[in-house]
Amino acid sequence: MALDGHVVNSVRFTHRARLIERPLRSGSAIVVRQDELFSSLRQRCRELGVVVHEETRTTSPIIDRGFLRGAACDDARELLAEYSVIADGANSTFGRALGTYRRRDLPYLVAVNGAWSSPSAHEPNISVALSLVRTDGRPLAGYGWVIPDGHGAVTAGVVVPSTVRDVESINLQQALVQMVTSVGHQWGLDADSPLELGRERRLPVGGSVGPILGPTFIVAGDAASTADPLSGIGVTGAVLSGMLAGDVVTHAVDEGASAPLQRYSTDLKAALGRRQRLGRIMLPVLGHPVGRYLLPCAAQSRIAADLLLRSTFDISLPNPLPQ
Repeated sequence: MALDGHVVNSVRFTHRARLIERPLRSGSAIVVRQDELFSSLRQRCRELGVVVHEETRTTSPIIDRGFLRGAACDDARELLAEYSVIADGANSTFGRALGTYRRRDLPYLVAVNGAWSSPSAHEPNISVALSLVRTDGRPLAGYGWVIPDGHGAVTAGVVVPSTVRDVESINLQQALVQMVTSVGHQWGLDADSPLELGRERRLPVGGSVGPILGPTFIVAGDAASTADPLSGIGVTGAVLSGMLAGDVVTHAVDEGASAPLQRYSTDLKAALGRRQRLGRIMLPVLGHPVGRYLLPCAAQSRIAADLLLRSTFDISLPNPLPQ
């Protein structure tokens, strides 16, 4: 699928008055509007012969003798299927109805984002702010980001790990406005005049949800907690899990047996397991008070910035780290 987007070629790390800009590997990052991405995906599906039921809401799974056989819709239709892929987002009402649950002993992320008009939305840079603060001015572990769309607006957000001691009492929307205020001069933003301000949400990450398959179904995307545990970026894991799900379902249909579905868990772990293990180690560190002092190092040292890009954001750099 070919997508035209706004090309991004560097990341700026900021901490108060400090700023370090690091280049990205050529062609490694573009910004695409969500509606354009979804439209392109639907069009590609139609080209491949897929029937897309738009504006159709499924209400409940159809269970027959303990096996998932399809979904009931709000227009009284029933969509029957030999195999199903459940991809209904982080809250995943379908997944929970089929027995999935989030492990309480594993960390998650809390996040909020919004959109602002910006005269600098054509800039080929992403800003990562490492100086989040609470409403009372105390430092807050986590980071903020500003991404230009190339069409007159930027999306900004903040991400905080659940390992922060009092995470449930943090006003993330206020932290977002304060972050936008701190970097607003770089982008020409009026923090008090957002185009859109989202709601705070929990992001299950790092494989913390399971089981992710059953005899006749597979769970993918945010419903299977495939979002990156350190950056919170969800689109990469969602697309990858969808591709893996499609592969095993295709083999199950071709072979006339559900055995190939069992490969999905192993394939997904092979693709995302390293990042998931790293997240389980790093999130408790970032949530600890010492994390407030580690992240700002990326705005003071090129080596620290490159390490953060490689580990937290999993972004490819044009040159290897110095030995």
